[in-house]
Amino acid sequence: MNQHQKTIPLGGAQLVNKTTSECFVLERSVLKIGRDEGNDLTLPDDTYVSRHHAWVLHMRGSWWVEDLGSTNGTTLNGKSLEERKQLVPGDAIKIGRTELFFELSQGCDV
Repeated sequence: MNQHQKTIPLGGAQLVNKTTSECFVLERSVLKIGRDEGNDLTLPDDTYVSRHHAWVLHMRGSWWVEDLGSTNGTTLNGKSLEERKQLVPGDAIKIGRTELFFELSQGCDV
């Protein structure tokens, strides 16, 4: 963990959809994202999203994002995600055509 980054507990962070402003509080250690209904965060209307596209993980007090071998890839702050990367508040994750912002939790409805 970066020495300047604080520990972020479960429920202490969220993803916000840039287009719809929908908010998803990160309350579990793994949030699966994709087009398939079996994901925790489903993006069924984005045809550029794979069935099982990416996940956001909570490990060692930090949040991380990892692409799951998706067809169109995942970007973090405009750069292609080649390996698991640690998230900091303000990061932009692009999955298909959907952009999600990683923020500290404001207590939004899931």
